[in-house]
Amino acid sequence: MGYDVLNYDTLLLVQICITVLTTVLLSLAALYSEGAGEQRWWALGNVVSSVGLALSSLDSGPVLLHGVLAYGVLALGLALVLRGLRQFCDETLGWRWVVAIVACALLVAGFFTYAVPSLNGRLSATGFYFGLLNGWCAVTLLRHADWRSVGASVVGFTMLGLALSLRGAYMLRHGPGDERALLVIGVVMLTVPLAQVSIAFGLILMMMRRYAERLRNLSFVDGLTGALNRAGLETQGRRVAQRTLRAGRSLAVIMLDADHFKNINDTWGHPVGDAVLRHLTGQIKAELRPLDLLARYGGEEFVMLLDGIALDDAVRVAERLRARIEAELVEVAGNTVRYTASMGVVCSDQHGYDPLELIVAADAAMYAAKRAGRNRVVAG
Repeated sequence: MGYDVLNYDTLLLVQICITVLTTVLLSLAALYSEGAGEQRWWALGNVVSSVGLALSSLDSGPVLLHGVLAYGVLALGLALVLRGLRQFCDETLGWRWVVAIVACALLVAGFFTYAVPSLNGRLSATGFYFGLLNGWCAVTLLRHADWRSVGASVVGFTMLGLALSLRGAYMLRHGPGDERALLVIGVVMLTVPLAQVSIAFGLILMMMRRYAERLRNLSFVDGLTGALNRAGLETQGRRVAQRTLRAGRSLAVIMLDADHFKNINDTWGHPVGDAVLRHLTGQIKAELRPLDLLARYGGEEFVMLLDGIALDDAVRVAERLRARIEAELVEVAGNTVRYTASMGVVCSDQHGYDPLELIVAADAAMYAAKRAGRNRVVAG
């Protein structure tokens, strides 16, 4: 049986065309998306990967270019895609990790190009390495996102990782000129375009679901303060609780109530009271991180969900906020308003991860702060 049907040049051309096509699709999607930083990372990663693939396909020229640097460029492209995936899942991938991923690819390729020259070794080692990186992408999505929205991308990354690992395993035992090795390489090159299409389709589908979710979330925002409303708290709170539980982190809840707020409305009127609530919202946001949640629970009550914060640290956050509120004056329409706030703080380490139970416990601690004289923080 011959393997001429798996013509290397033809398969390489197909792979390059599919890579360019998916790059164009992701680039166009990123161009017309607003505020979707993760989608721009995916598009940029595919552009860089296309350059790396083109460099690796060169038959002539310096071996440094197609035998070493090409793998570094490919690794950079995949690292940028991974950075976007982590951002999509509300996680981060620092630039140190990106540099480390690229450096490892260069070291592996350089070792089998110069230190121990072996095309077989280079194909095997890089196959395992890039298979591992694609597996990392798949695991990231499975761990941190809803599997229903990321299924196609997970399948694509898994296919790509397995195909590259298969190439690496086979090249350990067979030389690149072996007829069966050519078959394995051909199968891998057939799998790569299919995986790329699956990944690109999955990434675009993920963003479509994210946009639909953002539209739904517009109904979860309090019109006066811009914080989540109670319905938004219920929806987003469950998501944050599930995320922290999966990651094994603590979840702290702070319940805040502006002291004697009725007196502000009665003395200066509701427009001034509304301005005070907006000012209070800004003060709270200044103490929170992007991954934390803030919701207006009702009237002058606010709830904060702090991801990965233990009880003692949450109490310190609440105390800083209390001092900030007490120290600042609010100037509204020629009126100077000073107010304070009482807060209750609880943590999942003591009360579990059910958002409703945490809020009830924080509410009880907040009322304990009011009974103790207001303008204070009580841990429950």
